[in-house]
Amino acid sequence: MDKQIRTRMSREDRRNQILNSALEVFVEKGYNGTTTQDIAKSSNVSEVTLFRYFSSKQEIYMEAIEPIIITTLEDFIDATKDLNPKEKLRNIIIERIRLISKYHKVVRLILMENQVNPELGDLKYIKTISDLLNNSINKMGVKFTNNEFNLRVVMGSILSFLYLPESNEGKIGQFVNKIIENIKIEGANNG
Repeated sequence: MDKQIRTRMSREDRRNQILNSALEVFVEKGYNGTTTQDIAKSSNVSEVTLFRYFSSKQEIYMEAIEPIIITTLEDFIDATKDLNPKEKLRNIIIERIRLISKYHKVVRLILMENQVNPELGDLKYIKTISDLLNNSINKMGVKFTNNEFNLRVVMGSILSFLYLPESNEGKIGQFVNKIIENIKIEGANNG
């Protein structure tokens, strides 16, 4: 008889394994179509083990998507501190577009699930991204003359890459330059 050799994982590694597997199942089946049994099976753990790490399917969902969507921009901000406001904004928009391009299935899942299941955050993550972008822009010294309007233009432009994906860095750069040309930034030469 062949015995399957199981290696012991650290608690953190097992937790991350469950979250990664859960995310794949959520993307494939949606939130409502996913059961904790599906997540346990995909993670190669029992449901009992699953519930030792998480109290509910909702907790698993929220924790699985959070690191992808709410990635901190602190390192990015530090890396761009010597750039002028226009270049800082350009770089932050490009960075967010790359993130959305890399995780477009997850971002689509979040947008879809927030429409069907408002209890999952009522577009909390979109608001958080918006707040994060706004705070990051402020930390970088960029000040809009019409903050709400310009933030919506930037956020809408970034989210458009979910539906009209583009992998050509040159085209992305041209697109971002057009966005920046069409918004007003205090202290930046827009011409």
